[in-house]
Amino acid sequence: MKATYINRMGDDIQFELISEDEIKMSGFDYYRTGFNEDKTINFIDPSGGPYICIGTDMNRYFDGKFGCETKITSIQQNENGIILKVS
Repeated sequence: MKATYINRMGDDIQFELISEDEIKMSGFDYYRTGFNEDKTINFIDPSGGPYICIGTDMNRYFDGKFGCETKITSIQQNENGIILKVS
């Protein structure tokens, strides 16, 4: 399942469900991140948006296709890009 969000800079931000509890976020070059005291990421904000943080309900971007709240529980950055863990 995939979803697209066009941000205020005209970037095509992609959200792709890659497993039952993981969404890959892509489509941007520049972004800022915020960190908790334990060095885990608590938000990601691509230039032009969208601002995504722990607790964001991803149904907003998937037009309610999950059928229930699907909130971000963690954000990870690795060689595959930005991975949003949801539950």
